[in-house]
Amino acid sequence: MLKAPKFWYKKNDTYLSNSLYPLSLLFRFGTKIRNFVSRKTSSGIPVICIGNIVVGGAGKTPVALKIGNLLKLNGYNPHFVSRGYGGVETSNVLVKEWHSAKSVGDESLLLAEVAPTWIGQDRNKSFILAKEKGADCIIMDDGFQNPTLQKDFSIIVINGEQGFGNKRVIPSGPLRESISRGISRANLVIVIGEITQDVKDKIPSTVPIIHAKFQISTDNKIYKNQKVTAFAGIAYPEKFYNSLSEQGAILEKKISYPDHHIFDENDMLNLAENANLTKSVLVTTKKDFVRIPKSYRSLVSTLNGEIKFEDENLLKEILSNVLENKINDFAI
Repeated sequence: MLKAPKFWYKKNDTYLSNSLYPLSLLFRFGTKIRNFVSRKTSSGIPVICIGNIVVGGAGKTPVALKIGNLLKLNGYNPHFVSRGYGGVETSNVLVKEWHSAKSVGDESLLLAEVAPTWIGQDRNKSFILAKEKGADCIIMDDGFQNPTLQKDFSIIVINGEQGFGNKRVIPSGPLRESISRGISRANLVIVIGEITQDVKDKIPSTVPIIHAKFQISTDNKIYKNQKVTAFAGIAYPEKFYNSLSEQGAILEKKISYPDHHIFDENDMLNLAENANLTKSVLVTTKKDFVRIPKSYRSLVSTLNGEIKFEDENLLKEILSNVLENKINDFAI
C-alpha cells in the first residue's frame, strides 16, 4: 500500500484534489450501485464492526484489541475476523503462532495475541467458522463499508489529530465515503486524542462519543534524552513519532515506509547503518515489529502502549447490552 498523499490532509483545496474530484464522484456512484445490489447473510451470532471513514491510520486495531480484552473479562468468548490485509493467504484460516505477517498480515498477528483470529477474503465464511469453534460474538476489524457483511453494532474510530483531512472522498481525499453517510450508520464514535471543533461538528448529538487516548505502557522502555532512529510502515506514522517526542526522545532520523511494508534484509541493514552513524537506537511500533525478519528483531526496540477509554464502564455497559439483546434475538 502506498503512502497517503500529503494533499489529502491540507486544509485548503489543491490542484490535485480538485483535478481528482470527478473520479471521487465516480467512486461514490460505484459505491451506491454496490450497496443497492448487495445482500448480506446472518452468521447467527452478534458482530461488532470496528471501522473508520478515512483510509487507514485511525486506530481501529488498537481499539479492537482493547474491546476484545474487555469482552473476555466480562465472560464472553469473542473471535476476531479480519481480511488479513497485507498477507498472501486468501483462504479462510485460523491464525496460528507459526504464521507470519507475510502470510496473514500484521494486524491479524496482533489480534491473535488476544483472542482467536480468522482471516480470509470471504469474511462471511469466517463468521460461520468462528461460531462453529465456539465464538459467542465476533469483533470485525474493518469492513464497515462492505454491504455484504453483517454488522449488529458499528463503531467508528476517529483519530482526533488526523481528523477527516480535506473532507473529500478518494482519490481526491482520504475518505472512504462521505462523512455524513458514514456517521449516519454508526452506533458509536470513539475519538482517539483531542477532538477538534471541526470534527465534533460533524457528529450528530444522537450518536454517543467515547473519548480515548493511546497510553504508553508503564513497563515500556523510556527513551527520554536518548538518541533514536525511528521508523514505521503505518498509515499515519506521525502519531508514532509524536509519541516518542512527547516521551523526550531525541529523534535523529524519522524513516517512513508504505503502510503494511514487509521489511527485508536490505531494509534492516540500511536502518542499522543509519542508527550506527548517529549512535542512536532503532525504535519502531509493535505493528511494524511483527513484519521484521526474526533474525533482525534483536536490533530493534518498540514503543508499546494501549488504548485507554475515558469512560470504560460506559463502553462495557453499551457492549454488554447490545450483545445480550442480540444473543437473545438469535436464540428465538
